[in-house]
Amino acid sequence: MPGKRNANILPKLGERLKKWRKSEGLRLADVSKMIKGTSGPLSEIENNKSYPTVETIAMFHKRTNLNIMWLLFNEGDMLKKKSKGK
Repeated sequence: MPGKRNANILPKLGERLKKWRKSEGLRLADVSKMIKGTSGPLSEIENNKSYPTVETIAMFHKRTNLNIMWLLFNEGDMLKKKSKGK
């Protein structure tokens, strides 16, 4: 059920995505390649003009070190924790 949590947190999603990208020293084109997307939609997300699709979020989870819980809800660390086997 949508609630106040989304209203307060989602507007900051773009800012968090940009913060992660810059902390990794990546350009929009670099991130686009990583997630097999295009830089236009990523720019719109970073500028809070749109939200990522479920597919985009899944690609971030699969192909980057970005902690999705941090991206979506500002919970936990920015980067995924490395598992012992990796």
